[in-house]
Amino acid sequence: MLGRICSAALILLVAACGKPVDASGKQDGSFTKAGMELPAMPLDDPNRPLAADLAVLPVSMLVTYNRLHTGDKIGDFINKEPGKFSKVDIDKDKVPDPLSAAMKDIPEGHALEIHARPAAGDYIVATMLFDPEWEFLGHYNGLKGGGASTIGVPLLATGVPGPLPTINAAPAPAPTPVATTPTPVASPVASPPTPTAGTVTAVPAGSGQTAGVKTTP
Repeated sequence: MLGRICSAALILLVAACGKPVDASGKQDGSFTKAGMELPAMPLDDPNRPLAADLAVLPVSMLVTYNRLHTGDKIGDFINKEPGKFSKVDIDKDKVPDPLSAAMKDIPEGHALEIHARPAAGDYIVATMLFDPEWEFLGHYNGLKGGGASTIGVPLLATGVPGPLPTINAAPAPAPTPVATTPTPVASPVASPPTPTAGTVTAVPAGSGQTAGVKTTP
């Protein structure tokens, strides 16, 4: 009975304040109360939270009404039919990323973390809050007490902004080879033999030989 009174008080506190506050007393802008819809944003808006592509309310019903109170049970259920509970596609490969879930006990009740796990890493999508009696209170667009995890800046499971996964683009087609006509190579022209140097001897007249110059090799 006392638990239900505390739960009711917590729900009224959230309803009255609108959003939880941080240590400085400022409202947490990444928290959305149960029953509230996220503002419509273009699919390619870098500020669009990853939680916008998660079926938050249907998942909360699995916890509250189907009594799936462990991360393993929730993860197995929401991964049975890819795309049914989540359209999160961090690596933009046109396939919804596989999900995992982790349930943690917190002073307010229970916190359910939903992670997306593409090949590039483990990213936080949303943290859903439940009171001690498993009534859904709302969710954070990231880690509880942390920043929002968005399309432009997805947060790793540790809460640290992670690099955007490399999108595997199709390889460019190889260029078509262009047929070329080989340029004929001219045959080398043989050079005339270089005369061999020898001894030049003058043939005197009256020697019986034809007058002139005689070359001896």
